[in-house]
Amino acid sequence: MKKFFVATVVALASQAVFAQGILQNIQTSAALDITAPIDFEHSEDNKLDIRSAEVMFFGPLDPTFDATVLLAAHNEEGVFVAELEEAFLSSSKLIPSSRFKLGKFLLGVGRLNQIHQHDWAFISAPRVQAEFFGDEGVADTGGEFSVLLPTDSYWDITVGITNGYTFGHGHESHEEHEHGVGERPHVPTHYIHPVNFIDFGDRGALQWGMNYLGRTDAEGVKTQLYGLDFVFKKQEGKTVNFLFQSELWYRNLDTPGEERGEEIGAYFYPQTSLTQQLFLGLRVDLFSELSRKFASDGSKQNNLDYGFVPTLTYKHSEFTWFRVAYTYDVQTYQDEPSTTSQKIEFQLVSILGAHPAHSF
Repeated sequence: MKKFFVATVVALASQAVFAQGILQNIQTSAALDITAPIDFEHSEDNKLDIRSAEVMFFGPLDPTFDATVLLAAHNEEGVFVAELEEAFLSSSKLIPSSRFKLGKFLLGVGRLNQIHQHDWAFISAPRVQAEFFGDEGVADTGGEFSVLLPTDSYWDITVGITNGYTFGHGHESHEEHEHGVGERPHVPTHYIHPVNFIDFGDRGALQWGMNYLGRTDAEGVKTQLYGLDFVFKKQEGKTVNFLFQSELWYRNLDTPGEERGEEIGAYFYPQTSLTQQLFLGLRVDLFSELSRKFASDGSKQNNLDYGFVPTLTYKHSEFTWFRVAYTYDVQTYQDEPSTTSQKIEFQLVSILGAHPAHSF
């Protein structure tokens, strides 16, 4: 009996030590994103505001599984809306050369959609991102699996399937509920994202990917997205001397009883370092409604929305940076006068605690 008691105490003590070690490995991070736009056309939006505040907990559950929980509050028309933005179980150890997520997460497609807004290289979303994925990207609940192929060149393929009851962030618009959002979809959200990585040595490295995403909502609206994403970096130590980031997307919308809608858009963002702390970039945005027609005779109406967004970033440290950007946007429609919009944006981002690094 005494031996049994001693063995029980030793086992419980070992479990307690193991649990304490796991708890010590749990890391906490917070992010504060403060913006101040000066819109030349809509002055009512010109105010200093907290765009978002996030708190993240992440770390190992045991030697095999990790977990991430991210709580966020976003400013929606002056009201802070709190939500569980991400919460998932993950592992890169269960199956060799692979990893998976299970829970709620940002879908693994494109470039911007996989990164939280405060970590972008610029302040606001390009129109193609805002139109197709929302200002903050698409998050949903489901599963995602990635595998590194056993080939001479680097190929990493990600596939995912999620519930598809919502598409975007649930807090973005109450009007979404009028378009089949929140109801059981006919076809859940599904996607694939093959990625290739090329290392040029001292000249830099390129990561590029192909994308497909599809879903059919509760009202039978079928969405298909096809895209390409590119990221090139030339880096010395922790300083990115040159960055080029771009995405090109095409969307096909089939709505029952209506003509098919087609849209295409892209952005191109080169950025260079002026010093180790100062960076200058210029984003070029393009967007067109390919299926737009004249109301009078139904013939095709050519159109193009283009914009230029020079952006200056000052990195005071790894945890604090300031940005200022100027947006000049022109919307053109065939046989109609063009409309121009301009704004200046300021941004302050502060990171508290350990912040998980992005893959590239």
